[in-house]
Amino acid sequence: MRAQQGLGAAWAALPAPLRRHLALASTGWRHLAQAGALCLGLARQADGGPERARLTSLAADLLLWACGENPLHGPLAAEILSAPELPLPDVSRAALAAVAAGWRAPEAPEGSQGRGGGLAYFERLAARRDTAKLAGFLAGQVEKAPAALFWREKALALSLYAGEPEAKAALEATALDGLDGVPALAPAAAALRAQAAFLRGDTAACLDRLATLGGAYGPAFAPARAGLALLAAGEDAAAVPHLFRALGTAPWQANLAQVAADAATGLRHERAPVPGPALVMLYTWNKADDLDATLASLFASDLSTIGMAGGGARVLVLDNGSTDRTPQVLSAWAERAGENLLRLTLPVNIGAPAARNWLAATPEAKAAETLVYLDDDVDLPPDWLSRLGAALKQHPDAGVVGCKVADHHAPHLLQNVAGHLVIPQDAPKDRPDLDYQSLTPNPFRLCDAHLQGPDWGLFDFAGPCASVTGCCHLFRRAALAAPAAAGGGFSLALGPSQYDDFERDLRMLDSGANAVYQGHLRVRHRKRSGLSSQGGGQGSGQDADAASANAQGNRYKMQTMHPRQEIARHVEAQAERLEAHQRDRLRLLDGLAHGIETDTGAGTGAGTGAGT
Repeated sequence: MRAQQGLGAAWAALPAPLRRHLALASTGWRHLAQAGALCLGLARQADGGPERARLTSLAADLLLWACGENPLHGPLAAEILSAPELPLPDVSRAALAAVAAGWRAPEAPEGSQGRGGGLAYFERLAARRDTAKLAGFLAGQVEKAPAALFWREKALALSLYAGEPEAKAALEATALDGLDGVPALAPAAAALRAQAAFLRGDTAACLDRLATLGGAYGPAFAPARAGLALLAAGEDAAAVPHLFRALGTAPWQANLAQVAADAATGLRHERAPVPGPALVMLYTWNKADDLDATLASLFASDLSTIGMAGGGARVLVLDNGSTDRTPQVLSAWAERAGENLLRLTLPVNIGAPAARNWLAATPEAKAAETLVYLDDDVDLPPDWLSRLGAALKQHPDAGVVGCKVADHHAPHLLQNVAGHLVIPQDAPKDRPDLDYQSLTPNPFRLCDAHLQGPDWGLFDFAGPCASVTGCCHLFRRAALAAPAAAGGGFSLALGPSQYDDFERDLRMLDSGANAVYQGHLRVRHRKRSGLSSQGGGQGSGQDADAASANAQGNRYKMQTMHPRQEIARHVEAQAERLEAHQRDRLRLLDGLAHGIETDTGAGTGAGTGAGT
């Protein structure tokens, strides 16, 4: 399945269940491992001959890419090696064998109860987010057993979470020092040192490391990452040939295709005014310092410089019964911003959904054409509003437009991207429509592939989705004024907060509209990501969120409000929408391919991987 037949034809030739899985995301090591397992299962069901060989080769490509995203994870390496029919290059097989042999979870001492070998202590520190003690503990564990890849993987995950450059560098050293001297581990070391260079913005060092990878993680892995690194550095013209070369051997890479399309057409740089008048709305409770910083970035942005009909955007803040310095902060900003800042003050916290509805019911909101909600703890780039305007211009019928949200302290960690509905694979097929005795009465969620590693730019595209985060989302006023069944308003049943934005989007889907994701806008959020959601951790970000009783309760209520048949209908409509969008992007790329020179030289990882 090479590029000669065209990217669109190569995508169409993939098995439909695999296309459906990859259209949700083609990154995230767990998500790709599931794709590889799915593909291998389909290969084993094939009648043999060329089709079985094609699917087996594709499964190897998917699984090797998954390993490239988390090179020290022994269980994945062992699982791949347990499938003897996979056509793995010798360098890949040797690397996987070394990782599988060196990764061992600590064992509890004989006769003891619980988790031993330091694991229980590590998990207690992780639960408390005690980064300093965790770093010291991990350094000690690696020093005692340098070959113990389990603890190196934990140190690497913690380095991604650490916001301070010194702490990050020390943890990277704990994770990586000494790996380069083990020949079989050289690919893992090169991939991870390339990643470290990428995260600190050293594009040249990143490309140098990628050039040594060959095809260890498949023929497309290194050129794809080279192209993404160049895009992040603003070198679009140099990046695009790498992206096309990668897609030529991995046409299954749905995210990469969307990134390449937006880069090749210049869409990633597009800005447009939002329809005016526009009103930016915030509600806040006892977060004076965060609110002050948010308003600073907001009033330093393009609110008044954009040429929108009806003039610049105004800002309306609802003080939700704060008892800290919030009134003083708002008074100070009112003096600076004048009539551009409007205030509402309530004597008590009425909760997030009620505050959202209250804001939308004000005369100022009713007079606006465009309404934007912001959290009170975000950091906005100067062009944030015109980035949202560009996505709305592209998709004028969008029910809501949202963006990419990253951790403020570690901005390469993503918290929210395009939200796609999934039903967990382990959900019982014979479960009742709503199982009220379960903590997840209707176990749907959003795809969490973006939580499974650092942001390499594979979510830097604009496109349709089922839901976007309420941290920063834009509406045409008519969408919020619609009947409740069509997505109007936020459910008071989901007070005081959590999941009210997601639930509104589900009602929007019933009206036939969908959300639009603007991945070229990254908003930094001061609420931290959970440690367990990153790197080699065992939990997911959604699990960490649900640890709070309120979030868990609201998730339960939300799921009882939307029964199984409704979600299944939305999932099917989503699959059709994503497939149509992917085919459109691939047609565009096929039309541009003849003018792209893909002989990119260094950093492309020539290799002889398991491409399809």
